[in-house]
Amino acid sequence: MTPNLASLPRRNRLVVVSSLLLVLAMLLVACGGSGSGNTTPTATTSAKPLRILSSPGQTNPDLFNPFFNTNQGGDYGAQGLLYEVLYYTNLYTGQASSWLASTCTYSTDLTQLTCKLRTDVKWNDGQPLTSADAKFTFDLMKQNPALDQGSLWATILKSVDTPDGSTVVFTLTRADSTALFRVAGSVFIVPQHIWSKISGDPAKFANDTNPVGTGPYLLKSWNPQLITYTVNPRYWGTKPKVQTIQIPSIKDNTTAITDMINGQLDWAGIGWDPTSDAAFTAKDPQHNRTWFAASNTVMLYLNLRKAPFNNLLVRKAISAAIDRSKLPQGVAQYAVAANPTGVIIPNFNSWIASQYQNGSFDGQTKVDSYLTQAGFKKGSDGFYRDAAGKQLSLSIDVVNGWSDWDQDVKFIVDDLNKAGIKASMNSQSGYTPYYTAISTGAYDAAISWTNTGPTPYYAYLGLLLSANASPQVAVGTNFERWDATTSKGFATQTDQLLAQYQATTDPAAQMQAIQGIENIVVNQLPVIPLTVNVYWDEYSTARFTGWPSAANPYDSGAPYTMPAEENVILHLTPA
Repeated sequence: MTPNLASLPRRNRLVVVSSLLLVLAMLLVACGGSGSGNTTPTATTSAKPLRILSSPGQTNPDLFNPFFNTNQGGDYGAQGLLYEVLYYTNLYTGQASSWLASTCTYSTDLTQLTCKLRTDVKWNDGQPLTSADAKFTFDLMKQNPALDQGSLWATILKSVDTPDGSTVVFTLTRADSTALFRVAGSVFIVPQHIWSKISGDPAKFANDTNPVGTGPYLLKSWNPQLITYTVNPRYWGTKPKVQTIQIPSIKDNTTAITDMINGQLDWAGIGWDPTSDAAFTAKDPQHNRTWFAASNTVMLYLNLRKAPFNNLLVRKAISAAIDRSKLPQGVAQYAVAANPTGVIIPNFNSWIASQYQNGSFDGQTKVDSYLTQAGFKKGSDGFYRDAAGKQLSLSIDVVNGWSDWDQDVKFIVDDLNKAGIKASMNSQSGYTPYYTAISTGAYDAAISWTNTGPTPYYAYLGLLLSANASPQVAVGTNFERWDATTSKGFATQTDQLLAQYQATTDPAAQMQAIQGIENIVVNQLPVIPLTVNVYWDEYSTARFTGWPSAANPYDSGAPYTMPAEENVILHLTPA
């Protein structure tokens, strides 16, 4: 997943920057938004907490900083449970609805977005939310680019003004139809009266002592093994019926699946092992459930700032060597082979140009042709070397414990070695070292996610926008560093096509822009599409009901998309 939309851990992986809302479907129909303060049903108490695992493989960091999601090293719940966005776009349905703002409207030329804040919202310390808080949040991002995970000031925002205490006017750098999602729906608003007093770098602000937010929960306690949230009694919206939330730390997928089967978790985003289905169902067939909707396209990222990965023929050879048909099996059986465009299937099939609808990739027979053209020769050991005798090799980064991707990388390494490309698996000890490597460019190759969003634009934006290819820390998912120095001019074209999409609400013009980008992705391989990732969603109805599902798809269901977790939790009722 634009996420950053996401996104997404993958994971988990998204992220994204994901923006999700709704509180009750009935309330949405009645009021045109969710979380209305007009209706406050009596809360049902539950003796047991809601136990959530968004992703295994790491301890809970000490960072309740809402500018960073769990993919970026932040703590679970800071986005959504503690802090909220102005407007909500449901990534599963594509529908936009009010949240902290009651309305957000464009000017006729699409160069301004005006949001009217709700007047009944208070911070959990009793202070009222005002337009000054929103302006302060965005100005803080401008002054501290590390907070601007969506590159909003570099790509879309010109200024933020507050004509009165409840009005925020975003002036855009150009006509931009994506501002509702990217600006109003991706930034979590912080209180000026608290954050203006922070000393030092706000990107390093742990915010772990009584965080002041507008969200439905308060931080009760934190340690690396367990986070506990309790209900915010001042919450402006429909009061949560789930009274206590706990976020345990679990070391790996295997342990997490065991805990889910044994009823120690209520909701998880585990890379699910299909062999566990029988045990999970047998343990409690009445209550144990899974739902895995398509979420984003998994890519093999090659570091384009490193030779020989900046050579298109080498990228084509690596892509051709991978047998994608065998990736969706075992623990990864839910992730079908990707489309060469990288567009999420089947969600966005209608966006894919006719010539790419069949989803075919070059086969392994093309590897020798591509590498020979690139000046490589196969040695007596079966591996290719360049004219100087240097072996063509790469190490593929993956997080140890993400069992589905671990398996994928093992298959890919095997395919590459068989094709004469020396490959190895670099199993990182946790998410933090993995993300640090790919975001700073300290890697050869890596398997990772793309952003999700209401259309393919948002994944392409995070993936290909040249402004995201910082030499220091990549923004979005431009881990490959696609820009003017690595793309032989094609990054200029992708930037222009992204701008074309932004500048209009005309569906035909937007379709033309997306299909132009598809051509570049297929023919220039800035990244290598592998499979379609799913929203990992395992849940039990034993203690709580109201979960999204194939029969009730009000949301994707994944616990790791933010603030989707807030949307889902606000739908839940103790059983």
